[in-house]
Amino acid sequence: MKIIIVLALITISICSCKSSIDNEQVIQQQKEQLIHYYQENLNNCLTSLKTLRKQDQTEQLKKEFDQARISFKSIEPIMAFYASNSYKSLNQPNLPQVEEFDNADKVIQATGFQVIEELLYASDSIEIDEIHRQTDLMINTLNLELNNNKILALKPHHLLWMVRNELVRITALGISGFDSPVYLNSIAENKYAYNGIAFLLSISKDYFKDQQLLEEWNKSIVYAQNKLSSAESFDQFDRFTFIKESVHPMLELWVRTAKDWEVEFPFEQKINYNAVSLFDQNTFNINKFSSRYSLDYNEEVVALGKQLFHDEQLSHNGIMSCATCHDPQKAFTDGLPKSITNTGTSNKRNAPTLMYAGLQAAQFYDSRKSLLENQIMAVVKNKDEFHSDMEKVVSVVEENKEYTQQLEKHYKKTDSQSIRNAIAMYVRSLSPFNSKFDQGITSDQVTLSVSEINGFNLFMGKAKCGTCHFAPIFNGTVPPLFNHSELEVLGVPSKKVWENAEVDEDKGRYEVSKAPLKMFAFKTPTIRNISKTAPYMHNGVFETLDEVLKFYNQGGGEGIGIHLENQTLPTDQLNLTENELSDLVAFMESLTDEVSY
Repeated sequence: MKIIIVLALITISICSCKSSIDNEQVIQQQKEQLIHYYQENLNNCLTSLKTLRKQDQTEQLKKEFDQARISFKSIEPIMAFYASNSYKSLNQPNLPQVEEFDNADKVIQATGFQVIEELLYASDSIEIDEIHRQTDLMINTLNLELNNNKILALKPHHLLWMVRNELVRITALGISGFDSPVYLNSIAENKYAYNGIAFLLSISKDYFKDQQLLEEWNKSIVYAQNKLSSAESFDQFDRFTFIKESVHPMLELWVRTAKDWEVEFPFEQKINYNAVSLFDQNTFNINKFSSRYSLDYNEEVVALGKQLFHDEQLSHNGIMSCATCHDPQKAFTDGLPKSITNTGTSNKRNAPTLMYAGLQAAQFYDSRKSLLENQIMAVVKNKDEFHSDMEKVVSVVEENKEYTQQLEKHYKKTDSQSIRNAIAMYVRSLSPFNSKFDQGITSDQVTLSVSEINGFNLFMGKAKCGTCHFAPIFNGTVPPLFNHSELEVLGVPSKKVWENAEVDEDKGRYEVSKAPLKMFAFKTPTIRNISKTAPYMHNGVFETLDEVLKFYNQGGGEGIGIHLENQTLPTDQLNLTENELSDLVAFMESLTDEVSY
């Protein structure tokens, strides 16, 4: 009997070792294939750019530009994952950047494809020398990338991360024209991004226990590429149907693949690993948007946070709570152009909605705080708001037995951190994703009107709204990683006039960073529940959505007489028709959540 047991153990040990060796061999083979594919496309991209560098005829320049973009898009999921800095250098918006604070005056000019695209397609005359200079910069970046192999680790979860990141990137950035804002070639070139996904899955074939699953992937990718190929134009592409019938089924395939491979992810990401829709309450992992000391999401703590949120005794004079400026009945705004201070005077800015505020990477219109917990402390200290300090808040809370029992139960203490985290957790709970639009794009239970669907397609296409208000949150938090929230310079007027307007005197981000480039820059808020959050803009200057759209349709501040060198909103008129404007409003109104708080 003992001999049999020993032999069995030896057999198990041998099989285990063999399995380990086989896995290592598979991974090494995958890595070699990945590096070969990556370098091959890098070289193809380089070849096209070097040829472009020698051209001076417009059509030849455009032809080589297209070829370079095809090679680049084919490795987009890989480069964005392993070489994010190179990826950003090659594919960043054509807007100058600045290192804030100590280097506030140091302006860094953009480089890459989008710069060349504007030189080729947006200029009346082609600046050959500048195109060649930009091309040289890209060639240098690609040469560095070729000579410095960054693909050091490759495990099953890395492959899955790259695939899903690219699906989100295509949905939120690719089909919106984010990285082809002038040429508008995004629909056609994203076919090649799917080639990158197909390649990643092809080298993973040994991981599939269910080979039928791989076949489903291949069919789904061909279906998506055919949808992109058959698009009549950038403006006419049906993004709603594409997401519902192509992207979401692929997310479901992704979840099934992770289970089939029996992948153990080393840590959670901001999108849940079981998410099969980008527009669902289960899409985001709210814990990954929390502070490092935050408890995991807990309904009892949310209930406590709600009580604290509404408690006026936490303010110095006992007449103001968080709900004073963030009324649940008004989607957590106050319906005023500018909030009222604790003395009854007008505050500096409009109160933004707290709905989906937990899914931002920055707080306040000027992004001066990164976390809700820090924002809460700033509100407590602000002389126009709570006009108090956290020590006083703690002392008030300690006098409430119900509060202290809950805090002791969950945090083991009653202090500034626990109180702020409880309130922040309540705010983070305000992301229901159950609007008519969410339900319509996620399931067949709700049918959107033709106008609402057209409005979404316009929002993500011709109207260019989705290049700043990124789906699925429709705020400035950039997919697919959701680590950064953008600010924009729009040229918002001080008064509602449509010619000879003057810019609002609020300097926005400049007051925080002192960077001239950030003068009048404000964080991009969510447009979810926008039907309940009038008036609009940081100063509440526009009373209706029609007025907001009129402002954008005319090219922002530039279109009404405000000339700012640093306006980031494209100054071109959008030329949207009355029907298109009406459809946009219908879509935005469909983003109203069907909940009560």
